[in-house]
Amino acid sequence: METALIPQQHPTSTGGADALLFGVDSTVLANANTITQWLLKQPENSRPRLAQGLFDTLLEDASQSRQHHADGNACVKLCSFVQQCAKSADEALKQWAFAEDLSKRLFHFYLEWYEHDPHRALRLTLDVLVMSCSINPWPENGRAIKDHIVDTLVAIAARRSSRQLTKSGLQCLDYLLNKRAISIDDVARIYRETQPSAAGLSDLLLWKSFVFHLFSWMELPYVCPLAGKCIVHILQLESLPLSKDGLGPMFGPELWQSWFQETCIKNSSMIEHIRNYVLVPIFKGNKTVALGLLDAFNKGEPMKAVKNELADQSLLLQLATLELGKRYGLVEEPSNDNDISQSSITHIALRESVLDSLLAHPSPSVRSSAFSLLISSQATTKSFSAVAFSLIKRHLATFHADYDAKFRNEVLGLTKSLFKRVKNVISVVQRSLVNLANQGDQRPAGEAVRPAPKRKLGPEAALKDYDEAKEILDRHEAFLSWYLGFLKGELLPTSSYQRHITAARAALLLLKIGKHAGAADDGIDMDMANMVSSDFTWIRLLLDLIMDPFDDVREAASILLGLLPPETTGASTGSTEGPAILIEVLQEFCLRAQALADRTGRADHGDGAARSQGLLCTWLNKPESQISFALNIIQSLEGKISKAEHDLGHAAIENPVHADFAALSYVWQVLVRATYPDHQLQVLARIHRRIVDCAKRIWLAVKHVLCDDSPEGHLPEELEDIEGLDTKDLLSYSFRAVHESSNLLRLVLGTLRLGSVPGVPFPAPDVFKDGGYLTFEQLASLRHRGAFSTVSLTFSTCCQLTRNLFNAFPDADRSDNLLRAWYKGTLDCIMTQASTTRRSAGIPSLIAAILSANAESPSFAEVFNTLGDIGKKTVRLSETDGSNLPQVHALNCLREIFRSALLSKKAENFLGETLQLAADSLKSEVWAIRNCGLLLIRSLIDCLLGTGESKAIIESGWDGHSIRISYQKYPTLPGVILSLLQSADGVLDQPSHSAAAEAVFPALDIIRRAGPPEEYRDELRSHIESYLGSRIWHVREIAAKTLCSFMVQEDWVPEIQKLLVQSKGHANRVHGTLLAARFIIERKIDLGHDISPDSIPVRLLLEPLTHDVGPFNNCPEIRAASLEILNLLTSFISDGPSLHLPVDANLTPSKHSFPSSALLDMQVAFKVVYDTAVSGDINTLRTAVLQMLITDTNTACRMLEEIPVAWGGVVSARREFCVLYTDICNSPTVPEVRAQALTNLGSLMISILSQGAQVELPGPEHIDRLWAHLLNAEINPTLSCAIIDTSGTLMAALISYNVDNIANMDQRLRSWGELIADSLAVENTFDTRYAAVMALKSFFVGSKHHSWDARYLPALSALYDGLIDDDDDVREVAASAASGVIGSHMVAPTAADRLVVWLRQQFGELEEFRSLLTCRIAGQASALKGVQLHSAHEQLVEAMDFDDSLFAAEDHNLFIDEVRETSRWCQALHDIKQFKGDSSLQDLKEWTESGLARLIQLAEKEDGPLGWASDQHVFAICVRILLSATAIVCAGEPSTVGNLLEQFRDIGSKARIHGSLTEMAMPEVPI
Repeated sequence: METALIPQQHPTSTGGADALLFGVDSTVLANANTITQWLLKQPENSRPRLAQGLFDTLLEDASQSRQHHADGNACVKLCSFVQQCAKSADEALKQWAFAEDLSKRLFHFYLEWYEHDPHRALRLTLDVLVMSCSINPWPENGRAIKDHIVDTLVAIAARRSSRQLTKSGLQCLDYLLNKRAISIDDVARIYRETQPSAAGLSDLLLWKSFVFHLFSWMELPYVCPLAGKCIVHILQLESLPLSKDGLGPMFGPELWQSWFQETCIKNSSMIEHIRNYVLVPIFKGNKTVALGLLDAFNKGEPMKAVKNELADQSLLLQLATLELGKRYGLVEEPSNDNDISQSSITHIALRESVLDSLLAHPSPSVRSSAFSLLISSQATTKSFSAVAFSLIKRHLATFHADYDAKFRNEVLGLTKSLFKRVKNVISVVQRSLVNLANQGDQRPAGEAVRPAPKRKLGPEAALKDYDEAKEILDRHEAFLSWYLGFLKGELLPTSSYQRHITAARAALLLLKIGKHAGAADDGIDMDMANMVSSDFTWIRLLLDLIMDPFDDVREAASILLGLLPPETTGASTGSTEGPAILIEVLQEFCLRAQALADRTGRADHGDGAARSQGLLCTWLNKPESQISFALNIIQSLEGKISKAEHDLGHAAIENPVHADFAALSYVWQVLVRATYPDHQLQVLARIHRRIVDCAKRIWLAVKHVLCDDSPEGHLPEELEDIEGLDTKDLLSYSFRAVHESSNLLRLVLGTLRLGSVPGVPFPAPDVFKDGGYLTFEQLASLRHRGAFSTVSLTFSTCCQLTRNLFNAFPDADRSDNLLRAWYKGTLDCIMTQASTTRRSAGIPSLIAAILSANAESPSFAEVFNTLGDIGKKTVRLSETDGSNLPQVHALNCLREIFRSALLSKKAENFLGETLQLAADSLKSEVWAIRNCGLLLIRSLIDCLLGTGESKAIIESGWDGHSIRISYQKYPTLPGVILSLLQSADGVLDQPSHSAAAEAVFPALDIIRRAGPPEEYRDELRSHIESYLGSRIWHVREIAAKTLCSFMVQEDWVPEIQKLLVQSKGHANRVHGTLLAARFIIERKIDLGHDISPDSIPVRLLLEPLTHDVGPFNNCPEIRAASLEILNLLTSFISDGPSLHLPVDANLTPSKHSFPSSALLDMQVAFKVVYDTAVSGDINTLRTAVLQMLITDTNTACRMLEEIPVAWGGVVSARREFCVLYTDICNSPTVPEVRAQALTNLGSLMISILSQGAQVELPGPEHIDRLWAHLLNAEINPTLSCAIIDTSGTLMAALISYNVDNIANMDQRLRSWGELIADSLAVENTFDTRYAAVMALKSFFVGSKHHSWDARYLPALSALYDGLIDDDDDVREVAASAASGVIGSHMVAPTAADRLVVWLRQQFGELEEFRSLLTCRIAGQASALKGVQLHSAHEQLVEAMDFDDSLFAAEDHNLFIDEVRETSRWCQALHDIKQFKGDSSLQDLKEWTESGLARLIQLAEKEDGPLGWASDQHVFAICVRILLSATAIVCAGEPSTVGNLLEQFRDIGSKARIHGSLTEMAMPEVPI
């Protein structure tokens, strides 16, 4: 029931006011002062009446001003007049000013105006209301005014008002509360009196109800800040009493925290709103309340309930609140006793344990927020505590290894803030130390006094103690030093792509971020640059990464090396053999890289070799040397092209050219940065010409390959006899040659974009012209899609540069219009070029490129209209063989225009006519034209509705509210849609006019996704309703979905009933109507509408159609559609049995006698499932399922899928379902059915185990019989995965019984663990591996009766394999499984670390664990007994067998890092002190000794950048040997290992062995 409605404004008696004020001079109404002066001169007894007339006039003027968005002077005049009357000495006039009616009219005037135009003049209106409520000389009037205002505002806030005045209402409420015109008690009193549901609530529950109304308003952006302000008023109450029973919580921070959490769990987007509009005002204005809130959030234990997304939202709110408190200086980082003091009355100290848990949380959002909390600070010069640095060091590796690119980018953003803060602190402390030293009071003896920099005193002034400042400086400098070492470890060859790219980008940030708070990020931190350049291991790692398979890693590595200052390129490498300075190292690397690129021909090797030469050109740093370097590359390239011209086959194998073209591209980017004198410009001009000539020559050499209609499988006959050459080699050579030559041409010609500055190496006009015509020819004739994608970009550049050509060369011939010539050539191609399997090849790109120039000739309209005219030409099937269709090219060109982001905006003016053209094309007799018309329509729809939506949103349709298309923007579009629907009338169902359906679908799709245009709504609906009776099922289905757009906001049940009546016995029409009913129900459910009130009318409407009576007794499709709707209603409505019909015996799958179909059988089966779920009749369901197994296994499988959905909430039948599923698994049915039954059984048993109801589980003998039958029966991949998945649940069930009563339990556990380990092998499919980790999760988390003895080791070893799997989904499930072992749910890498430590503590003394440890370190399959280690010598030989094929096989697991894995297990080995008598550890020692001996032999062969140690497989084996050796030495075991290690270090320093390997060979360095 609606109460406290806002009254309408009182009608003003304009005529009466005019009569009263007749004859008043207009100057009287100039302002409030003149009006008041005039009024006071009138007779005393007439003043109130005249004041009312003046008020009516001024209010009317103000209302008109509001409608015309005036400047607010009328409102100022009105409010000032009332205020002056209120201050008048005339009691009658004062009484009139404080009257209740006047204040109400002003109040409602304010609400109406402010809602639509929040003018600042309206604040005067609120001031008048404050005066009327607070200082009213007539208290009864003041109370009445106050009660009316509060009643109205409470009605607005509680959503009881019939008028949308939320913004103005909440603004008014906030203002009046601020001015204390009304109180919070007034709001509570009125809310209790007017809200029926609040009458009996306690004070706390009353405020919770009101606050949650305000929270709901915060979901709207335009009222969110105002609702937040009102909530702040409530939260700043001093106190409230306990609940009525005296046992409820107090009104305070803990209660508010629960309110915030409950709101954020309902809507995750509310976290930011609460943070910005509730917490920020509290933290700014009330420190006491803020500290209370922060203390409540800081006390939370976040890891106790971290199992779902709801808990994640609560954690994100907690982190957001604490971070906000930290930015306001109310929260301090965790620290030890030597750092900042712990929690006090002035701040809250974060707890290290809580942050440690959150930084390892499985949710990326929580981890990112926790890292942000740790990094953020009130000041960028505030020092980090030692505990904070410890936490960062502990978790940063996990952050860098994360698979989520968005998360890694967030980490990099926070890392940038980390660097700024650390460097700022170092700078500040250094200044403080200078100041303290100059004071002479705490300067160490003998230390020279350094001059203090001339800087203003800043935060360093707070550092008064020399020792404290020195400790802070050492701590932060040590962290930067650690971070550089950490990044170096992340760049090792064995690291994953995620770690490589994140570390490389972090290193870029480290070099670019300056030392001072105001430093720009475009400079270089020379200290960091010198640290990198002076460490040859850094240089080696970055050079090796230039040949990385991933382009962005190669780019980042080359940029990093390019940032090094020129003076560092001459730095010494410290090597006594080989290159002595860095630039010589790079020259050697370039030679090795070029040789590797020529050997393999791979794109990544070619690009890496090219980047290295571009870097070398940068390091040369002299124009003469750089130009000479470019000439050498061109000379080499010309020699390779000559070989290709004479013998293309051998050139494709032995002399790829793409690396040389790419090298010239990178070199040119260096050359173009400078200006040159005339003699060097002449040399560069010759280089321009030679580059264009090279591009032409290679094009002519490979043209016949790339212009073949099917280039992917084309091998010219003359090349078939060349050994080692196949189509992939030839096509790769040809494509990459054209690709890189076109890229180079684009860069060279793109120099014209530079400003007209003397000395810029512009290409000459003839070079530009030749390059443009070359790309035109390529684009017109290419058939390789990848090649013409590249060339089209180059041609677009040429077209756009025609405007820049005359800026660079003012004297060039302007009569030659290149764009016009290229346009004519394109039209010739359209008219003459045959249609191919590529449709139009590069012709659309030619048109798009020409239009991208935005030239006056040819203009956009000219080109578009010409294409439209060509596309409109009618062609008959009898007149063409389909090989020459200009219409196809024209339609494809139009499609390309609308797909182009650069051109689609201009094309919007032609959208309507293009849609009509495309629709007409759908009616063509020629399939190619119809196909192109359909593709064009899809592009037009994408242009109208966008392409950024998910498939689910596209399929769901319009929601009835949002504006997807502005039909006013496209005025012709509704008419075109209507004409498309009209064109199909009468011919849609004729077999000879099947193309008519193709024309209808686009029109229906637009209406379905964007809603109908109001202009033709009724006509469109009429046509669409007629399509419900189409003979084509798909037409009926699309029409039904489209009709939802009309009915989604209507009372749809009567509309469906009307459509059924209009069907007049037409079966197709009835079926289409039922489809529409189903879709509208699904759409309303998706939109969150309550369909319960419609359930019973729909059931009564459809019930007659489900029985074997009536006119449709021979139409199973209608019965199926009716049953589907009833099943849908049953599945979403659970309000009680009254909404459901009893199970109809005639509808059971085995008894129905009417004509059937597969679809009807399915829906009949579903109805049995849902009806038995309502009645709880498990016996009927069991009978139906078992009978269906005999008649239709497909339907039986679908029934099994639906049973958990329908019976999910029924607990009483779990035992019976376990028996049913077990019986089905033991029956001789198809594997698919048994797989589904087994899946259901596993899920049900997990639910039973989680609730501790073991008595409902199948007995051990039943599980044994089930397992034996599954292994002996027919198995397919689906059943195999189901068996693996459910095996964990079955083992958990056995463990939950009394183990002593189960025979061979130890052997069962071991065998099961080995089965899971085999399933997790890297070569297995994802489904198999995922099923294995699901089994582990079911076992370790499902059962709580684990004894953790040796029999668990196989399963625990498999669990570790799951944590290092290549797929992130597998790792996530494995991490969840590990929580049952290590006790905490955390991200997979951290869980793997903790699991190894746990295993060492639990099983460290067992021989089996030591065997496992040995196998893990040696890098081979785990064996718990009888270890036979694969010789390290043989492993090295196999790893050094380099695969130089063009397409190398990718490793199965790209996530695993041998360095990280070996370090984990070697740390466990390090803790083992006793080797004697342990055969497995002795075997490991012997394996390590033989490996070290081989490494020493290998070290005698020079390494260096891109040497043998750069291969990740070789590097991995070296790491295993060295880390194993250092662990053995650190364990104190006397052996020859230490001597071999020392020998390796000595040889390695001379032979330029990888620096990372020599560092790992240092036993004193902790692992």
